[in-house]
Amino acid sequence: MANSNAQSTPSAQDDDVDGYYPIHIARSDGKVHTYPKLDHNPLDPKSEADTQQLERWEVIIAGHLAHQLAPSDDKKQYKLAGFPGGYELRCAVRKDLGRDYYLYGHPAGPKSNYRTPGDFVLHLLWLASDSKDYSQCSCDICVKWVEANKGPAPVIAVPADASSQPAALNTPAQAVASGGAPTQPAQPAQSAQKSQKAPSQPKAAAPSQPTIASQPAAPPAAATPVPAPNPPGTTGLSNVFRVGELVWYKATAWRLGLILAINPKGENVAQGDSSYSFVLAPLGHAILNQPNVVKDVVDMRPFLTFSVPSVTIEELQHKSFEAIDWQAFAVRYSNEPDAQKRLLRMQMVGLEASKMAARCINDSFSMFNPLGQGPSPDGQHNVQYFKGVYLGAEMVRVGDPLRVTAPVNLDAAPDAPVDTTAVMLVSKIQLLTPWNSDASPTLQFRGSVFRVIRAPLPHGQNVIPAEQLGPAFEQELMARNQIERDKSMRWGWSIIERDAVRAETEVQGRFYVTYKLMSIIDRDRFQAAVQQGVVEEAQTYLNNRSHSGSGGHYIGRRQGRAGTVGAAVSATFIAPEGMVET
Repeated sequence: MANSNAQSTPSAQDDDVDGYYPIHIARSDGKVHTYPKLDHNPLDPKSEADTQQLERWEVIIAGHLAHQLAPSDDKKQYKLAGFPGGYELRCAVRKDLGRDYYLYGHPAGPKSNYRTPGDFVLHLLWLASDSKDYSQCSCDICVKWVEANKGPAPVIAVPADASSQPAALNTPAQAVASGGAPTQPAQPAQSAQKSQKAPSQPKAAAPSQPTIASQPAAPPAAATPVPAPNPPGTTGLSNVFRVGELVWYKATAWRLGLILAINPKGENVAQGDSSYSFVLAPLGHAILNQPNVVKDVVDMRPFLTFSVPSVTIEELQHKSFEAIDWQAFAVRYSNEPDAQKRLLRMQMVGLEASKMAARCINDSFSMFNPLGQGPSPDGQHNVQYFKGVYLGAEMVRVGDPLRVTAPVNLDAAPDAPVDTTAVMLVSKIQLLTPWNSDASPTLQFRGSVFRVIRAPLPHGQNVIPAEQLGPAFEQELMARNQIERDKSMRWGWSIIERDAVRAETEVQGRFYVTYKLMSIIDRDRFQAAVQQGVVEEAQTYLNNRSHSGSGGHYIGRRQGRAGTVGAAVSATFIAPEGMVET
């Protein structure tokens, strides 16, 4: 790696017992010691969970650096010798005793912390360059910080006697003292800064004419980063639940509901679903006037984790939800003089209505946030492009990972376990309407298709760096590689089909990060598997969308989510701000 700010030379002393070569970070802008107050807890050296997480961060970050900056024929495995001076990894213990980790130290302040190793890599690549201008760093925190400061971009302070002479290195580092001089970056580091930004993360605009101060000065102490909003209806691009989705929730038994709103539990909201409470409208029929309920994630499941039971009232079988006069049926079915029996019968009406409504919603879709339109390449269709779609029970956006059918003649990704899922990174959501026909519009998804593989390093050219694919892809690999016990093997995303097209019927549902989904479905089973070093294929716990259909009552496009849900809930669904439904 030809750069003097991230350096290491392996030696007999450096090549320690775990087989990793250390990388020492020479330059730092870390300010954790200046923070007036630190959230969360320092790591406990006696805690196995903390020490494992610290090593995980150091190995993942070093692996990213080596991938970007080391020679292509370098086969060694690397590990940070420690975080740059002034940066500290801290731990938050959740109510369920799970642990979340945050890296503090950014000059923007204690509220600006890195939540994954991949998030910090972009900043570390910038530190490895000779740039002093924060507007030239592509990490999310710097982007927001520069935008918040508006005027001239903040600059990093460096020692007055700093040398600017680069050192020519062929391996990721010769150990240098922390606080060493910034040097001219090699070209690979510059290109990596531009390409590492995940496409699904919105990037705030930098000032049109950023300036680099001739006399470096420390960033303003009072700077407060402006959080980049998540896409409408979401709490994070890799979180499980979204507004408007159909879910199961636990009452006396499992019931179906629609997410109306998601509210943070406190001011300092972490990324996970457990940091939020969910306002649900019970599914059934509006005439039942069922009140909304508020649930935590521990009492919820994605719709496709369970199958919808069959309708038990004979006269409702083989009919669609909208074909029933529910008012008349409820009056007739619950016509009982005994108050207790009448109540039970009305509950049965609600239960049957919820099953039929769920199938109706699953067999519908509605579009939001149009992006434009134009003729198809063959001239036979008008093609409309959208930012997102409510596909049955789930919200799907451009940039999301989707479970899809694999190519018929799949000869790629030979190292993929047999039960791994084909996952499309959605680049386009499009609706095709024939010009000269009354046929219904056809929903399609475009994007490249991947599978996870498990193979020794170096991976082949078909393996794409996860940070280029988005947070769900990156978090999935991080978890798998943390669980993996054979350190000679590493997980990766192998591309098996480029610029693929999948029709609505070939889409199985959203792809969920394994540890996030399994922590909801069966936390104990997942933790037991982790202890054994086994990676659970969480997607095998999900139905495909086609398995939950209404049996011949496919509906297709509806106008908006409220139009899709119709009279299935007593509350009125209001689309999140920033979502324009069509």
